[in-house]
Amino acid sequence: MGLFKRISDIISANLNELVEGLEDPETMLRQAIREMEESISEVTHQTAKAMANDKTLSRELERNRQQVEQWQSRAVAAVEADDDELARRALSRKNEYAKVAAALEDQLESAREATTTLRRQLDAMKAKLSEAKRNLATLSARKRAADFRKRMETQAAGLTTEVDEDAFAKFERMKSKVEQAEAEAEALAELRGTSVEQGAPVKEAPEEDLDVAAELAELKKNLKGQAE
Repeated sequence: MGLFKRISDIISANLNELVEGLEDPETMLRQAIREMEESISEVTHQTAKAMANDKTLSRELERNRQQVEQWQSRAVAAVEADDDELARRALSRKNEYAKVAAALEDQLESAREATTTLRRQLDAMKAKLSEAKRNLATLSARKRAADFRKRMETQAAGLTTEVDEDAFAKFERMKSKVEQAEAEAEALAELRGTSVEQGAPVKEAPEEDLDVAAELAELKKNLKGQAE
């Protein structure tokens, strides 16, 4: 893949779409960041070379301009000295430097435009890299939170199941014990002639005591009648 193709891809990349739907978006984004950093490093070197070329062209252009001025001054001096031949040679040399200077001006203009483009693209790539790193930090934090939540939910689910099953088992055992105790109490109450619902047992008089009491009452009645 060419450098400028990579630059275009990085600048125009939609990072959200890049990781959307991927099984491991964090790994994919880390890989994209590594590729961005490699491309940015390469573009940085290219930009540095372009800037250095600008400086070289600028210095060369300045030297040629100085030569143009110097040969122009010599031509003027030759004319003032009525030395036309020297003046022609001076003007010829001046024109040579002027042509070189004109070519250098065009080269420098093109070079500066290329350097400006590279610097803007480099800035855009760095901005995209910063965005990718922010997304990675957010994605990593979300993944850690999701993993933690998943672990907690898994543990809670297992713990809840165990606790619930144990609680229900204890409840059933307790219920059985209570029902058994109630049944035993009712059975004892029947055997003893008592009622659990009535509370304290009621003592019933033996049959012999009832007969004696009846006889006593009858005797008292008879005696009272005789006395009257």
